[in-house]
Amino acid sequence: MNKKSMRDPDFLNAIIENVGALVIVLDHEGRIYRFNAACEKLSGFTFAEVEGKFPWDIFLPAADADAIRTVAFVAHVNNPQTALNQYTNRWRTKSGDYRLIEWANTLLHDNQGKVTFMISVGTDITERKQIEEDLRHSEERTRLVLNATNDGIWDWNPITHEDYLSPRWKEIVGYQDDELPNIDSIFFELIHPDDKTSVVQAITRHFEHHSPYRVEMRLRHKNGSYRWVLSRGEAVRDADGKPVRMVGSITDITDLKQAEESLKVLNEQLETRVKQRTAEMTTARDEAERANRAKSIFLSRMSHELRTPMNAILGFSQLLEYESLPPHQLAYVQEIHRAGDYLLELINELLDLARIESGKMVAVSQPVNLAAAINAATEITQPLMNAKQIHLINQCPTGESVLADPTRLRQILVNLLSNAAKYNLNGGYINISCHDQNNGFLRLCVTDTGLGIPPEKQAYLFKPFERLGAEFTEVEGTGIGLALSKQLTELMGGQVGFNSTLGEGSTFWIELPLTAEAANTEKPIPQDKAIITGKPQQIVLYIEDNAANLRLVEAMLRQQSHLKLISATHGEFGLELARRYKPQVILLDIHLPGMDGYKVLEALKTDPITRDIPVIALSADAMPIDIDRGLQAGFIQYLTKPVKMDVLHETIARYL
Repeated sequence: MNKKSMRDPDFLNAIIENVGALVIVLDHEGRIYRFNAACEKLSGFTFAEVEGKFPWDIFLPAADADAIRTVAFVAHVNNPQTALNQYTNRWRTKSGDYRLIEWANTLLHDNQGKVTFMISVGTDITERKQIEEDLRHSEERTRLVLNATNDGIWDWNPITHEDYLSPRWKEIVGYQDDELPNIDSIFFELIHPDDKTSVVQAITRHFEHHSPYRVEMRLRHKNGSYRWVLSRGEAVRDADGKPVRMVGSITDITDLKQAEESLKVLNEQLETRVKQRTAEMTTARDEAERANRAKSIFLSRMSHELRTPMNAILGFSQLLEYESLPPHQLAYVQEIHRAGDYLLELINELLDLARIESGKMVAVSQPVNLAAAINAATEITQPLMNAKQIHLINQCPTGESVLADPTRLRQILVNLLSNAAKYNLNGGYINISCHDQNNGFLRLCVTDTGLGIPPEKQAYLFKPFERLGAEFTEVEGTGIGLALSKQLTELMGGQVGFNSTLGEGSTFWIELPLTAEAANTEKPIPQDKAIITGKPQQIVLYIEDNAANLRLVEAMLRQQSHLKLISATHGEFGLELARRYKPQVILLDIHLPGMDGYKVLEALKTDPITRDIPVIALSADAMPIDIDRGLQAGFIQYLTKPVKMDVLHETIARYL
């Protein structure tokens, strides 16, 4: 091919059109003279659309047009020696997008040296610049992340022993970047002697078994101290799986380790204190349990010791009332009986209060017909109301049932009605009313027309032994009833309150849970109080060591001609009499010399001759736990002293 052919216009046109680069030819005025296919494809404009136009008017942003025209064209034409032959600018496409183009310019001259054309060859570098920008941002993000995490980076080549340690890595151990060489021996020299083995083992397991590399170690600081670091890393392996590099980081955990150590010391101190406190609480609990046991024993003994003489006082006074005494002597006996009943009531209330305070009182709640409970309490307190000519008005409906312990509820109502009568005016009124509280509870109110309670004394109303000045009047009382009623009501899940107006009277109320379950309102069938005569004489054996109690029961049963009482003062003799006479009923005390009542009962139950004889406990041990124990042991009935004569007769008759 000759030189002339290479200058052939067709040949040059073919090159310009088919070259992959952007080629644009400007004439000596800067107008577009040629615009190749690559330019058309990139810009979206055809040659016909741009021919004869200035490129800066079409492809450049308005803000860049003058500057580019000056630098890209005018400078080259007027002073090509100093002009920039290469530059980069943005190119606007027909769709409005911008591409970043890198240009190289060449000038063509005529024979006189005048510029005739400028050929600009461009390369689209948009994607490359974007990649470079993304990379720069990625590197910046990496740098920011590393700075934010405050970690030191390391890159170790176990083959060449090269070891890159980042500036932060070195800073953690107190060195500047240029103070430590990048070789792995430096790293291993800084490891605490006690930690080197575990570090080497962790690296080996990671290389050989792909175990995660995560190890805590101590590195020697420049000042001679040691810093705790957490080192983590991952091996880079070749195609055969052989580790060729290992990259990782270290995190300074010295403060965390110190905090853990402080926490460990604190925990040890806390455990010591907890053990000490637990020991103290155990001791206190044991002391409290011993105190409760002692209190229970004391209550049991007090109950027994108080009831034993009361048995004689009340029992013989009952017997005397059946004698043909002159009126004045009968009045004396009745006064003794009344005082004994009052003293027994006081003893019972004191023991109940003590049982509640020691946690020994148990209330068994069940559906109770309120009307029946009110009637039972009214029967007990009616004599007191009659003595003062007090009118009772009961406005409670008959169908209401509450959850309560029947015995305790009757005890509370008796207390409230007794107080309403005692502190009322002669000829006054007592009103009983019931109100549904719309919260599952029913409020029972007892209102009197007495003098009311002074406001300054109302705060002491439910405190034990507080009578608010009534102790200086003729009204009998102990100050226990309201305190006991409050605690019994709360024991059953209810509450107590009052309202009082001085000079007008007082209202005391209790609230108890309502229940839709029907309560049994049937009254028990009364037992006959007399034994049918005409039967052969029947034997009752009484085993009791107290002579007064023996004489009392003997006197009580003397009126029953069909009964014959035989007695024994200790258990062994009682067993002999039981086998010899085979009595129809045995009355047995608990506290006996030698064999106590439980051993005697066991012997009776194991002997074929006596095992079917009904055995009734007659004891001054009147605590609920004593009664439960007796019934579980096999007593067919458990009577407590002091025993009423009619109760004793009825009980014996039931088992003859």
